[in-house]
Amino acid sequence: MPIALSAARLAALLGGSDATGPAYKDIAERIRLLVVDGRVPDGSRLPSERTLADALGVSRTTTTRVYAELRDTGLLHSRQGSGSIVRLPLSPSHASSLIVAPDDAHTIAMTFSAPLATPGIARAFEAAATKLPGLLATSGYLPDGLPALREIIAQRYTDRGLPTDPGQIVVTSGAQGAISLLGRAMLRPGQRMIVEGTSWPHAPESFSSLGARLTSMPVGETPWDTAALGEAVRSAPHAAAYIIPDFHNPTGAVMSDDERGAWARELRRHDVVPIVDESLREVNLDGIELPPSFAAYDPRTIIVDSTSKSYWGGLRIGWARVPRDLVMPLIQARMNQDLGTPGFEQLVVAELLTDGGQTAAAGRARLRTGRDHLLGELAAALPDIVAPCPGGGSSLWVTLPDRMSSRLTAAAERQGLILTPGPRFFTSPVPVSERHLRLPFMPAVDILTEAVVRLRRAYDEVVGNRETNVSAVDTADTLELIA
Repeated sequence: MPIALSAARLAALLGGSDATGPAYKDIAERIRLLVVDGRVPDGSRLPSERTLADALGVSRTTTTRVYAELRDTGLLHSRQGSGSIVRLPLSPSHASSLIVAPDDAHTIAMTFSAPLATPGIARAFEAAATKLPGLLATSGYLPDGLPALREIIAQRYTDRGLPTDPGQIVVTSGAQGAISLLGRAMLRPGQRMIVEGTSWPHAPESFSSLGARLTSMPVGETPWDTAALGEAVRSAPHAAAYIIPDFHNPTGAVMSDDERGAWARELRRHDVVPIVDESLREVNLDGIELPPSFAAYDPRTIIVDSTSKSYWGGLRIGWARVPRDLVMPLIQARMNQDLGTPGFEQLVVAELLTDGGQTAAAGRARLRTGRDHLLGELAAALPDIVAPCPGGGSSLWVTLPDRMSSRLTAAAERQGLILTPGPRFFTSPVPVSERHLRLPFMPAVDILTEAVVRLRRAYDEVVGNRETNVSAVDTADTLELIA
């Protein structure tokens, strides 16, 4: 049965617009972007043209033309009595926006922030292959993970000052697998959960899909407003909080020692379980001295981690460090999902985690080069864009001179550059979301250079259209005054 999207909800997702071109084209393009990045799922029933017009404060004629435009592109199917339903796949011209690696070799996709593999990854696969016979002598079912890998991971936490038993480690299919598993094991439909105002979108969406009611923190100088957290947890019971304290995705911010202590006290006082994503903690490009893990401030903390950010995006191995009494519920929860994570890839990760850090260091060096190169190219070609230098992570979180992220993303696609608009990373619709854009810096430097060239052309198109339209309005006003 189609998901009915109310006019108020769609209007909130669309946000305000400063576009000066035809309103119907702007609205249609922004709805398309909502579908492309998943905020409006396939099969959604859009509100009627009349109710959407009322919610947006535009004429019925405008929304009629919006829906006609979406039908012409193959995105919307309307039938008497059934309403207007979003249907994928899109036409070929739009489908490229949905995939991470377009078949078109001339298209540059910058919608993901996982690194390319370094040469050390291949060596780890070769070393793991020599240990494959031992794995093949077993059933291969590893619902909690390869024992040798769990021992290595547990020892790494112990070495960092967090005494950990291998029995506390559950190996999963990436960090997202751990997050999904935790949600199914810990949350009941209707329970509230704290999330950051800006965040990696797939985690909050995973919790929301399980029926959790998300309480989004306000967006301020950092993602961690302690006063707002206190108000939220005092106002209603919350089961858990999902945070990314180290090289936060997408902002790159690092949660301070004081913030960690204050958040830990509030969460502990109100019995809210912290689920802390440390997938980017090891991607410390400048060797910053980070505060201790959040688990050092609250021992109830559940840690989620992954190899996809620090080693290679294609290595889909993650894990959760959990209290012993949660291990069996996690294993039971995954029985109807994947029964376990592939063993060979776990052998590969065991090799990487015991190679003395050489492969991880090589990956950080390449990311550091990409970051510095992208910052230099942006400063030279697009000085109006404010691009702070993050100390770690794999992307820049830039501030645009105006609310133009969705329009800039659409214009960039026409230049063969696929980006993700800023609003995708906000857990609730806010106007400031259109002032931001995430720019990953994993590609090779020559590709980053070309990406900035295309981004500049897209920027000129967006700004030029506005200036042209404003000039036309000014001219019309002048002629009217003369008349």
